Amino acid sequence: MRNFRSIAKLGTVSCLVLASLAFSACSGGTASTATNTAPPKPARQPSQATFLAVGDIMLSRGVARVIDNARDPLVPFSALEKEFLSTDFNFGNLESPVSGNDSRVGKGLVFNARKADIAGLVKYKFKVVNLANNHALDQGANGLQFTRDFLTQQGIEFLGVGADLSEAWKPKFVEANGIKIGFVGASYASINDGGVARNNYVARVEDEDQLKAAIESARKQSDFVVVTMHAGIEYVRLPDRTQVKFARAAVDFGADVVIGAHPHWVQVAEEYNGKMIYYSLGNFIFDQRKPETILGLMLKVNVKTTADPDQRALLDSIEYMPVVIEKWESPYGHALRG
Repeated sequence: MRNFRSIAKLGTVSCLVLASLAFSACSGGTASTATNTAPPKPARQPSQATFLAVGDIMLSRGVARVIDNARDPLVPFSALEKEFLSTDFNFGNLESPVSGNDSRVGKGLVFNARKADIAGLVKYKFKVVNLANNHALDQGANGLQFTRDFLTQQGIEFLGVGADLSEAWKPKFVEANGIKIGFVGASYASINDGGVARNNYVARVEDEDQLKAAIESARKQSDFVVVTMHAGIEYVRLPDRTQVKFARAAVDFGADVVIGAHPHWVQVAEEYNGKMIYYSLGNFIFDQRKPETILGLMLKVNVKTTADPDQRALLDSIEYMPVVIEKWESPYGHALRG
């Protein structure tokens, strides 16, 4: 596998600036006394939008106990308050459904988040989250429906799930400073079944025709497209064939950046056809304790538009911000530090 760039041992924040090319086209006229030349579009005011992208967020099980000990649902997020509030919005993979039954906080591999514990997502500007993952149906179809409705009530867009596959593949959008950013999400599975069972609630990574249509739709309605995938083998550094196939197809179909989750480790990244693919950002909020699972990567994504009204938004820069999950046994909960 070629062109992989390791990001597993970042010790400092680095910045990657991608150059972009602007293309123009001209057409010849016909011999005529009248001209049909349209007047040029007026220049637009250049703008910039910034968001943080994080990995797996699980607000169940041990994380719920930490919140109880601290008596504060913001504690899993609050150490990075300055970073969260410095952006226009933020994005992550929410791996715990909200069933509405707050007496359950999940156990084993079945997750459930309490309604109050979503407060950190709201306060810290998580305007869009991916729900297409192998825990989407941990609380059944009714639990997934409640999750979708509750997030909508909180002003949070969700990706990759719906009442049917048409809704699951529907792009979602966040607008900031006049720049409209589209998001598309898909998963290798909807329950912890090894990827075997299928249903009509969760977008699946193998459905490339649906992926292509979703990205094309997102491009028509937005200035910049982010595709996220929940796939791969857990606890390994390299992506598997499913991840690579999906991510590269997403770029070929028009994605501007691809961001992955699920392996619980930070995986390698690659530049493919001029676009960045981050195969896994690792854990962001989780109760796993092994060394590799307490390390995550946060991306600060800067998107800009130019004065050219016909040019799509450009990826101006991506800053890599390593994070560490710590103090799980502390009554004050854990903290994440950049």
